[in-house]
Amino acid sequence: MIRKQIFIPRDQDEALKRLSQRTGKSEGALVRDAIALRLQQEDAISRKWQELLREWASRSVDNQPRTWRRDDLYSDRVSPK
Repeated sequence: MIRKQIFIPRDQDEALKRLSQRTGKSEGALVRDAIALRLQQEDAISRKWQELLREWASRSVDNQPRTWRRDDLYSDRVSPK
């Protein structure tokens, strides 16, 4: 494990101590649990956004799969180099 030092507000410190006493878990274990939970939530949110963006990118205005590429729209406007 890697050692980290953090600053937390007094009210969070007091709540952490109470939770530690109530659950029998160390304060460090509770902080690690909270970090793990937050990272899982972020991963889930990121996956959902990526799914949504992929779905949006594959649809056109009329909700049908897109059959063109963005570059194709400009090929007649851009002169060959």
